Parts: sequence; C-alpha cells; structure tokens
Amino acid sequence: MNQYAMRFAVIRFMPYVQTREFANIGIIITHPQSGYFDFKIEHRYGRLSRFFRHFEPSIYKAATHAFAEELQRIRNLAAHSTPDQIRAMLDHLTRPREALIMATQPGVTLASDREQELNRLFDYFVAHSFAKNQPEVELTRQIQAMLKPLRTVYPFKESTIGDPSGFHASIPLVQKAENGEIRKIIKPIYFGQKDPADIYHKSDKWLASIKRLRRSGYIDRSEILFAYEPPEHPDKAHKRHCLTYWATWRSNVYSLPATRTTQSSETLPATNSPQDRPHYAGFLFFAV
Repeated sequence: MNQYAMRFAVIRFMPYVQTREFANIGIIITHPQSGYFDFKIEHRYGRLSRFFRHFEPSIYKAATHAFAEELQRIRNLAAHSTPDQIRAMLDHLTRPREALIMATQPGVTLASDREQELNRLFDYFVAHSFAKNQPEVELTRQIQAMLKPLRTVYPFKESTIGDPSGFHASIPLVQKAENGEIRKIIKPIYFGQKDPADIYHKSDKWLASIKRLRRSGYIDRSEILFAYEPPEHPDKAHKRHCLTYWATWRSNVYSLPATRTTQSSETLPATNSPQDRPHYAGFLFFAV
C-alpha cells in the first residue's frame, strides 16, 4: 500500500497576544507531489468558552470563517500548482505572525489515506486537546498570572525548540534574550491521569526530550523548570505510583514544592530534601 509523506500544520486561536494563550482549532495538511491541500477547522466556539470566558464568540466565528475562506482559495489554487508552489503556500501560512488565528511550523506525517490522516490529526491535536489537555492549559494560564507582576526584561512566550526538519518540541513558556539565546524554560505538566502508566509515559517522554535538546546544544545553558500538578484527590494507587515515579526523577531534577498561588521570583531556589515529594502542585528544576 502506498504511503504519502505529508506536511501539516496546527491552526491555533490566540485571542490574547500578550499572554500567548492559545487553543488548537484546526489542521492544514498537504501532499505537494499529488497537488493535495486540505484543512479542517473547529467553527463552534462553545468548546473554547471554558478557556476564554470573556471573549466575544461572534469575533471567533467571523475570524474562523475568514481564515477558512482563505484556505479554500488556496486549496483551489493548489489543484493547479506545482509541488514547490504548494510547499511555498504552507510556508507562507505558517510564517511567524501576531494574529488572532495562526498556524504552527510544519510537521511531517506518513499515512496511506490522506483524508483519514487529516481527520486523525484533527482528533489528536484539536478534539483530544479539549478533553485531555485542559489541566495543562489552565496551569499555563496560572503560571502566566504569576509571572506577569515580575515584569521580566525578557517575556515568556510559546516557542518551538530544536530542528524544524528534525527533532523539536513545542513549549508554552520560553524566555529568550535579544540574541535569541534561550535563558529559561517553563513546561507545565499534568500528572493526574487515571492510568498510572500514562504518568510514566508522559514523564519519560519529556525527560528524554529535554535531554536530547541539551545534547544537541539547543538549550545548553538554559534553566529548565517543570511545573507539575497531580490530581486534586489522589487515591492510594496514585500516591504509591507517585513515590515510585519520584525516585525516577530524583537523579534528573531538583524540586520546589509550591501551590499554584505561591509567590514567585525570576530566580527560584531549588531544594532536594526527602520531604519535597510531589504530593501537590510544585516545580521541578531540571539538573542534567
């Protein structure tokens, strides 16, 4: 069965540019060799209202309608365009911009059915994000609120770190100097999954990702902080697995326990005492 190597980008809705808060609302996918260009957008605002309670729904609907019309125009052009032209179309759509609706840097995916892959990516990045990633979105928002009074010289913004055509990771809170050097990274992470195995898989993924980025020199001198949150009412199994999981992190991180309303500073001290186990929300400083 033939496999299509396709490029795709995630469509994001970012109503407040200052805080860089966003929600994934759609997918753009292309297969330049066959002239394929398609997209899928979530036009219903109801699912986003939990994230952006004070935003006017009519503005969202108008913005998504206008963006969809632009993508429809490009889709019609793509049917009569060369592969290089289609690549340029996606590159144009994903260029950095300050806008209500934007697209991320392109990724690559391989599948035998182009339309099914579009639906799969939409389910993964958009539909599942509303159901599964809400705690991390909320935690990101709370951290941004903690950082705002500090008035740091260099703001924390969402950024993709790594090789765009190779290994890279998207992190919501990254502080860069004027020369582009990454100074500090904050990655909110939620550890309240029902299946303890999911907690291990998620933590292992991010530990491996940070180590790989460090070995590649992308975050060689960066201070890295994981802001974690367990479930509000953990059962005995969760507590037991958290203790085991904590031992895995002991050689990789320093921890600073803290509630989400703890007073913060731009340079936070790190502790590594036995009582600092993650029973509640706090910070993990990466130390390798």
